[in-house]
Parts: sequence; C-alpha cells; structure tokens
Amino acid sequence: GLLECRRCRYLRTGRACCQAVEALLAVLILVCSSVSYGSPGGYTGLPSLGSIYYYQYGGAYGGFSVADGEKAQQLDQRFYLLKLPIARAAMAVAGCLLVFSCILILVGVLRLPWHFPAWLLLECVLNILTAIGILPALYYFFHFLLGVYNSSVCKEREQLYQSKGYQGFRCSLHGAEIAAGLSGCIAVMAYLLSAALAIRGYRTVLKLKQKPVQL
Repeated sequence: GLLECRRCRYLRTGRACCQAVEALLAVLILVCSSVSYGSPGGYTGLPSLGSIYYYQYGGAYGGFSVADGEKAQQLDQRFYLLKLPIARAAMAVAGCLLVFSCILILVGVLRLPWHFPAWLLLECVLNILTAIGILPALYYFFHFLLGVYNSSVCKEREQLYQSKGYQGFRCSLHGAEIAAGLSGCIAVMAYLLSAALAIRGYRTVLKLKQKPVQL
C-alpha cells in the first residue's frame, strides 16, 4: 500500500506514531482553547438565537429585565475579556506544538536522520525541552483560570444568572478547559517517549551505518 513507499515507511515507526499522537493532542488543545476564545457566551449569546429562542423559550430576554439584561451583558463582556489572554496563549502554544510535530514527521519522511544521525540527538533534546516546558505552561494555564473564576466579576455573574434560574454559569473549570489540561499532560508523556525513541533510533542508525553490505 501507500506505506510501502520507501519514504512513507517512516510513518510505520514508533517515532512517527508518537509524533502523530503529539500532533493530534495539539489539535485537541487548540480546539478546546478556542471554546473560551470563540464566543463571549452567556446572555450576549441569547438574542443571537432570534425568533426561535423568542417563541420556544419565552422571549429573547429569558426572564431578564432591561436593567438586569444590560448588567448581564456587561458582566459577560468583562468575564470574556478576563479569559481572553489565557485562551489566546493556549491557542498559540498548541499551534506551535502542532507545527513542531509536523516538522518532525516531515523530517522523518525525508530520511534526514539517516543522512545526519546527529539530528536524532537534537530531536531528543528538543522533545525533552518541550515536555519540560509544557509543565509550567499547564500550571500557569490553570492558575490563571482559577484566578478568573475566583474574581468578583465571575461571582457576580454567577449570582445574577442563578437568580434567573440559569445553572450553566458556575465559577468553575468547564469540560473543554479540563480536556485541554489532560491533553497537555498526555503530551508531556508522549514527548518523553519520543525522546527515548530518538535515542534508540540514533543507536540503530549507527549500527546500520557500520553494516552497509547488509542494507
């Protein structure tokens, strides 16, 4: 099949599989982070449902008076702006991880490690540094989010929505943010495994280089 091609055989190796997993995890982090970035959420999203919301749920205000509606909209905007920096940072990190994984896959397909075995040592170092770098990034990610959820803006917003019967605006981590964190933890293990496989690949290449006749 396609993977029998000389260059594409690399895609069947353990290193390639780890790099593909790393790329998928980066995409998952990117998608989960975009949930916080993509929409202000809350009350500001209710009028956008238009007439369907109006007729099915009793009006675009959904139980809010004019004053409460304006207050809810302001709180939504302020809460959205509080979360925006960490959402952008998470998306940027995920994008860099995705590009990094794709570059490593491309390098493997082009058989650069065979021509320059020292690349595998560099790849090992880069994988270790990436794994170590993700750890403080995860700490900062959750530390920042918990600070946002403990802010007075979030507490006031939660109380306002609860007073109108809405229960989906609690000041706690939601599923997408937890999924992004778990994906980051799995990515750490994947990069460490890739580092170990790069060392093993380096030793294998050196042995094969010493036996060109058997190739």
